[in-house]
Order: sequence, then structure tokens, then C-alpha cells
Amino acid sequence: MTEISRTVSTALQSLRQREQTSRLAAEISDVSKEVTTGLKANPYDDLGHRSADAIAIRMQITRNDGFLTSNALLDRRFLAVETSLGAMRDVGQDVLEQAFTTDSAGGLSTTYLSQAARTALDRVLERAAVSDSSGFLMSGTRSDTNPLQAWDVQNPNSGVSPADAVTNVIGGVPTTLADVQTAIDGLKAAFSDTAADPANNFENTFYNGAPTGNPPLTSRTSETQTLTQSAQANDPAIRDLIRGLAMLSAFNPSDIPDEAARDAWLTEARSAIGAGLEGLTDLETQTGLKRAQLADTISAQESRALFLDGEVMNLEGVDQYDAATRLTQLQNQLDSSFAVTARLSRLSFLNYL
Repeated sequence: MTEISRTVSTALQSLRQREQTSRLAAEISDVSKEVTTGLKANPYDDLGHRSADAIAIRMQITRNDGFLTSNALLDRRFLAVETSLGAMRDVGQDVLEQAFTTDSAGGLSTTYLSQAARTALDRVLERAAVSDSSGFLMSGTRSDTNPLQAWDVQNPNSGVSPADAVTNVIGGVPTTLADVQTAIDGLKAAFSDTAADPANNFENTFYNGAPTGNPPLTSRTSETQTLTQSAQANDPAIRDLIRGLAMLSAFNPSDIPDEAARDAWLTEARSAIGAGLEGLTDLETQTGLKRAQLADTISAQESRALFLDGEVMNLEGVDQYDAATRLTQLQNQLDSSFAVTARLSRLSFLNYL
């Protein structure tokens, strides 16, 4: 009876050793994490009532990291818009320089000017279609729509293409100074959305984005700050640039027989392009200033991220040297526990017969 009692006691001791081994293995796992991360394995258990502070800081870190991610994307969008505006300006500047050097008397120079203006129109339309994963960046709140209609493609909203609208307004090659002035006034009305025929208006045929008067795209960059993307393809600067290029590409200026009328046409086209370039420079500058403002915000948020990480370490951090020492001690205990467990497992009732 005594031998049986001893056997039962040995079995219980073996079970206790296994439980201790399991507990030591769990502690080693926790301490290993602390050695690796420098943070408490179970911070909220260890911090007690201060765990609320740790949770609040973690929430601030999540919000701050969210702003950093979205602001980096916004910076890339602003850069893309700024680059596109600069490219439009360069295209328009090339045509303007050619327009100033073109002989108004006609010949090949005006033919090349007309071709250059037509090519520039396509480049402007292409640059206005700048986009990223969020959609078209110069369409305002209608980011799913390409902002400018392809020049020779009919707009389903009006039933005419931009090229047709220009032709409708001009009504053929003007021959007199009065004809030229009438065509110029008609184009100004169309590009300011006051044409007699609504189908010829800029926002009905040339432009497909959010109309004038709609709120611009706005992004929250911090808890207290927002930034707007105000450069849209219906901006007066882009309207003026397209109007000037359309005047030069609609027909060869040398086809106007009256010299005074021809000079007036070229002068107005140059004036429109020049006004467009000046407006594009302003838009480009404004976008650059917003990027600089955003850069300051990002810098402040990066500094805040470092501060919050420090606060987390103050609450949840551990001394990694001390953790390494504890890990060594626990490993030694586990080795001893394994040895005892192994010895117990080899005991048998037969050893005592």
C-alpha cells in the first residue's frame, strides 16, 4: 500500500513539473518579445491604472500616422498638378514666341503657327488629364471624369465637339475688321459661358469637370487644418490659353485678306495666350505654396510621431539588458525543469519491487 502511495505521489509531481515547464515556456516567450521589441509583453496588465494613458497615446499615434500617410499622397497630387501646370505654360510659351515672330503677311510662317497651335491644344488637354488612383486631379469634385473634352470628339452633353463650337462661333474665316471683332466677341462669350447658343459654351462642350461655383476639392491635413486643390481645368487661365490657341488653329491667319483685320486677330490671340500664361504662373505658384505649407505640416507631424514614440517607451518600455538577464535565468530554470521531468518520467513502480 505504501509503494502504491509513492507511485501516485510521483505521478502528481510529474504533472506539477509539466505545469511549471509550460509556465516557464510562456514566460520565456514574453521576455523574448521584450528583448526583441524593447516593450512590455503585457503592458496593460503591468501598467494597471496607467493603461488608460497608454491607450490614449496609441490612439494619438494611429491618428498621426493616418495624417502622415494621407499627406504624403496629397503632396504627390499637388506635385503632379504643379508639374502639369508648368508643362501647359511651357507649351503656351512656345506658341506665343512663335506668334510674335510670325510675319502677319502670311506664307509658311502662319501655316506652321496654325499647326503648332493645334498640337499645343492636344498637349494642354493631355496635361489637364493628370490623374492618380483617386481620379482626375483637375476635375474638381467630379474626379471620375476627364476634365477637358477631346478637341475633335463630340461632347454628349452638347452634341458638338470643341472644334465645332469654335467653328460655329467664328462662322468661317473673317474678311473684315468688323468680322474679326464679331468673332473675337463671340469667342469671349463662349469661353465665359455666355454664348447665345449654350452648346458653344465652355462648360457645356469643352469642360466636363465640376462646374464653376462648386466647392473645390478639400483635404484635411491635420486636426485643425485643411487644404484645397483649387487648380481646375475650367480656371480662367486655362480658358484664356485654349481660346488663344483655338484662334490660331481654327484657320491659317494668312487667310484673312485684310491686313488690319489679320493684325487684330493675331493680336487678340497673343493677348489671350499671354493672359493664360500669366494665370497659369499664378496657379503654379499657389500650388507650390500649398505644397510648402503641407511640408511644414508633415514636418510637425513627424516630430510629433517621435514624441509619441518616446511617450510609449516611457510607459511600455523595458530595460532590454534586464530583460536579457531574465531570459537567461528563465532558460536555466527551464533546463532544470526539463531535467527533473525527464527523471520523473523514467521512474516506475517496478523500480521498487
